[in-house]
Amino acid sequence: MTSEGIPVGRLSAIQRGSDGVSETIATPVDLAAGPLGVGLVVDGVPLDELAAGTALRIGAFAIVELIGAPPGSDPARRVAGLVEATAETSCAREARVREAGPVRVGDPVVLESVPVPLEDALDLHPFRPSEVTDVVRQYLGQAAAAGFAEVRLIHGRGRGVQREAVRRLLATLPIVLAFGDAPPERGGWGATMVRLRPGGGRDPSW
Repeated sequence: MTSEGIPVGRLSAIQRGSDGVSETIATPVDLAAGPLGVGLVVDGVPLDELAAGTALRIGAFAIVELIGAPPGSDPARRVAGLVEATAETSCAREARVREAGPVRVGDPVVLESVPVPLEDALDLHPFRPSEVTDVVRQYLGQAAAAGFAEVRLIHGRGRGVQREAVRRLLATLPIVLAFGDAPPERGGWGATMVRLRPGGGRDPSW
């Protein structure tokens, strides 16, 4: 899921190697989808504060997702991963390339998406209008898979544009049993209550 309030950093070095010995790469590198096999040193993004599942866009095309600490028991031998420019290599974060693309030193590093804690309500205000339907679809699939029977989507009142977009989507999803305005004390027509099909329907991605 994607949100605004985006910190921007910079790719300050690209490294590769093995057994703790690395070389700095001056030329652009094409990242292929899958485990990140090079070391990407970034400046300006607090990697140690980001949760696993956070995605970073590097340059124009590549998206790299944090997984956790790099594999292996010896931190000094870790080369691949995302590393803060001010941190030691042992502080590298294991990552995978979600969307392939070329990267080069100097490319901007932008927070593309963050994992949203799964709760029985989702506030849609932080998301761009173009993202809302995808966010709602993903959230409802996760909520149903987690066993939620009812959730609340907070879209606000305004002119009702967001509300109508959300409800048009809800009307098409087999995972949804029913939906309607929230009670006054829970947002009234500024929020929509959604009842979910037990078991999540046929496909939790709906």
